[in-house]
Amino acid sequence: MEKYKVIIFGCGVMGRKTAQALVDKSSFEIVGAVDIDPELFGKDLGEIFDPPKTLGILIERKPDVLLSSVKADAVVLTTTSHLESVAPQIIQCLEAGLNVVSTCEELSFPWKRHPELTQKLDNLAKEQGVTVVGTGINPGFLMDLLPLVLTAPCLKIQSVKVKRLMNSAKRREPFQVKVGTGLTLEEFKKKIENKIITGHVGLLESINMIASGLGWELDEAVELPPEPVIDEKEITTALGEVQPGDVIGLGSVAFGRKDGKEIITLEFCANAAVDEEYDEIIIEGEPKIHQKIIGGVHGDIGTVAVTINTIPRAVEAPPGIVVMKDLPPPHAVQ
Repeated sequence: MEKYKVIIFGCGVMGRKTAQALVDKSSFEIVGAVDIDPELFGKDLGEIFDPPKTLGILIERKPDVLLSSVKADAVVLTTTSHLESVAPQIIQCLEAGLNVVSTCEELSFPWKRHPELTQKLDNLAKEQGVTVVGTGINPGFLMDLLPLVLTAPCLKIQSVKVKRLMNSAKRREPFQVKVGTGLTLEEFKKKIENKIITGHVGLLESINMIASGLGWELDEAVELPPEPVIDEKEITTALGEVQPGDVIGLGSVAFGRKDGKEIITLEFCANAAVDEEYDEIIIEGEPKIHQKIIGGVHGDIGTVAVTINTIPRAVEAPPGIVVMKDLPPPHAVQ
């Protein structure tokens, strides 16, 4: 079987973990890597693995040079959560005639938040005959694609509710910083106001994907400001001891409303005091579906896996920007 040839665009935490997972799979071959970090330029990609190894693939600094000189099927793009920031990188990939699978959260369902930019990228992808997909564990699977798949045995659907509860103390340090761990309440509020902390990115994209998949025309999709989680006892985290009364994480809620009713509800909560982690989906309908994944799905591992397992689907898909609900459901690839 011919392997899928992949370029790694972005060698940060998720890019490195994706690359390391790809190396262990028989269906894929990494043929190039690029990152803007000057400290990574010229390093063997395997040097940043844990444990390090030699791959013979040097990390390049100039994407245009790499993308135009290496034959590949797809680019795995893991640089930022926001579409406006990642769009120039997507354009470079498309102009090189390469399919793109990205962990950019806003790309998971970009039509509502960035309609004009999305149309531009869609047009370019179709011109070049390639596909762009935004995916990951969330958004991309747990809070949108999986609920949609679970509606398959239902004759009628009244509402969809998804809750993801995570113990942030078990996650990597950048994630703990992202949810405000160790901040005072005032520091948290200021960082939320200044958008230094944004909470989970992608709830609205997940709501719009569910609504689109079910053919629902929402009156509105609303995401409430992230709320801090406070504990009354001292908690140990990778960032140090969090004092009683300080922030140990956050919670985010978003709604999709129709005729005054909340027919889609998404709840995301990550804090350092969670005892029971889980991912829960409740579909009110005929019949009612209630699924609970005990222990939850690990965010980093899940994102890496969904991203890798989407590569074949993206290569085989029609040109343009597609979202996960429009692809055949991914499955594990060796």
